[in-house]
Amino acid sequence: MTCNFNEIWEQHIKSKGTDFVCFVDASVLPADAVAGYTCVVLFGKALSKDYINVLRASKKPKTKEILNTERKMDSLAVKIANKLETEGYSSITKLKFGRLPHKTVALNAGLGFIGKNNLLVTEQYGCAVLFGKVLTTAPFEVMSKTPMAPLCDDCNICVDVCQPNALRGATWNVTAKREDMMVRKNCILCLKCLLWCPYTESYAK
Repeated sequence: MTCNFNEIWEQHIKSKGTDFVCFVDASVLPADAVAGYTCVVLFGKALSKDYINVLRASKKPKTKEILNTERKMDSLAVKIANKLETEGYSSITKLKFGRLPHKTVALNAGLGFIGKNNLLVTEQYGCAVLFGKVLTTAPFEVMSKTPMAPLCDDCNICVDVCQPNALRGATWNVTAKREDMMVRKNCILCLKCLLWCPYTESYAK
């Protein structure tokens, strides 16, 4: 029953335009961030290769793909939570208290590692992924993986292209905080650290 339940929902969520769906064990996440929910349904959509290459060429894209995709993922999360609620399962998209970044869930789903740009780096899409999530008590078969160690090694491309010096060039570890990785006030959201990551470059070819 549970596997079928997962498959039904995975197909439903992918039919809404997502590229992947994971059902993550909430028990491996900070207790104050999951508040008794048993599963985090994590899904995401990769940015198009054309959009990435337009930005890499320092051209103005025809659409606001990042903003539009973020809104789509957020809207889909609300719809998923509402649908699960109608089926009798307590579900929310975020808590009033406690932080649970998408990348924290993705890290525990085994989707990638945290790079020196403080972004989740996936093997398939690089950093060019936008996420949505739902916390739920629905009886999904859940999974989790030990967070991957960073694979940046001596690569400092994201640090070098960051003109406002927002990135510290630190290597992430499980105890690292955001301030260890970057100076948030310096970040101007130029996206260069996302665009020039070799993993993103490889995806966009």
